[in-house]
Amino acid sequence: MRLLSTTLLALAFLGSFPTACCSKPSPSANSCQSPDDMPTDPGTVQVTQLGSGSLDAAGQTWPYQLLRLEVPGRAATYAQWFPPRKPGVSPIVVLTRPYDGIAWTGEAVDAKWAARGRGLHPDDSEPHFGPGSSSIAYTPTTPELVASESFVYLFHDFGVLAVFGRFYAGGDLQNDRDDMNAGMRFLAQAPNVDTTRIGIFGGSWGGYEALYAAADAPATVVPSVGVALSPLSDFAQEVDYVSRVVPSRVSDAALRSRYQQFFEPYFRRIYATTGGDPLSSGTDYTRWTAAHLAATVQTPFLILHDDWDTLIPVEHTRALVSQAPHRFTPMYFQNTAAVDWNTLPPDHGPLLSTHGNVIITLSLGHLLVKLGGAEQPLYIPYGAGTVGAWLRGVRASQEQDRDVSDVAPRLLELTDPRVQMLEATQGTLQPGAAFVAEQVNAVWGTSFTAATVRTALESGLPTP
Repeated sequence: MRLLSTTLLALAFLGSFPTACCSKPSPSANSCQSPDDMPTDPGTVQVTQLGSGSLDAAGQTWPYQLLRLEVPGRAATYAQWFPPRKPGVSPIVVLTRPYDGIAWTGEAVDAKWAARGRGLHPDDSEPHFGPGSSSIAYTPTTPELVASESFVYLFHDFGVLAVFGRFYAGGDLQNDRDDMNAGMRFLAQAPNVDTTRIGIFGGSWGGYEALYAAADAPATVVPSVGVALSPLSDFAQEVDYVSRVVPSRVSDAALRSRYQQFFEPYFRRIYATTGGDPLSSGTDYTRWTAAHLAATVQTPFLILHDDWDTLIPVEHTRALVSQAPHRFTPMYFQNTAAVDWNTLPPDHGPLLSTHGNVIITLSLGHLLVKLGGAEQPLYIPYGAGTVGAWLRGVRASQEQDRDVSDVAPRLLELTDPRVQMLEATQGTLQPGAAFVAEQVNAVWGTSFTAATVRTALESGLPTP
């Protein structure tokens, strides 16, 4: 359940491409605590620095650390940490990275997969792999790539914590959840963290990790804002969807087989934690449902979802939102044609791909506006023509009498006086309000200005 690349974040900023110095694994682990100091308090995490490096961009340098995080009784978690550089405390963004292949852990499983290289391989690090099991994709990721994709946050003087789920390493559903929790525990004891301004971001399986990381976060580091793209929120409903809904609406046998092959590795991990299909006796999904999230998540989340998502149906997000509308705010990408489930491939929907740049722009806009300082300039990247193309689709939905009330709040965020819109290829800047007025006027024929567009959008989009 992979999402679009976020390489837009490694953009030409102020005329300078971000570059990262080669990371340097330590010849011997530099432990922040000696083995004799292994904590017994389940609220603590032992931190071992395995390597370091730096990102050089826009005439500045941001150091990072490669960390092993250990919570007693659990498997080790690995993370890349960009500590805040400013004196005092700074906002932090947590990035959930479920699939990244990392080769610097010192563990045999990571060395094995790194040697295999990019591509499809047998999922044989998962204990229940056997005859008939599907292969999984392995995507190697370097610290330098993670550093480049963190640049937009670092430039705003945020700290960044990338937490790796290492799907390929074979852990179950609970293990992935534990990984994200270890990252949050690390923030609870890390210096210079503004614990009132922590954001979290993830998509698809990483969206699940973001939601459940927020649900499990120590009380002192509950994220103040989250963004989840097409997240898996309810595992009982997901199993039901794949096992029963897909066969009922997809008549093409070959396409049904593609669904089964795709989800087989996920089901092995889900069943290893829950005990099996939710309709079977003895299984337990109590902590893996939308109801659990609605009862435990205190973080306000923006959730973006394509309504033709065939991997995680949009109905699951609608159900989550309905249980806690004060916590979960949706942004739906609505397809205007009639849906044909027999022609749609198993993916997160056509609009998620078509409007990938817009999704990044809206996600970053939400996080930066919520986390940025009161007087801090906020630079939000976009691609030329992308926002206008998306808004033309929104207007088409309006003309079909669809509810598009979720769009105006996202545009309003971009009109924040602190926002400067950054065109990602040319590096040109434009005040957010002027940019939004220009885009809205072009689609709806209005005559808003930078001074009037914010007030106009507070009552919603113009009518066609």
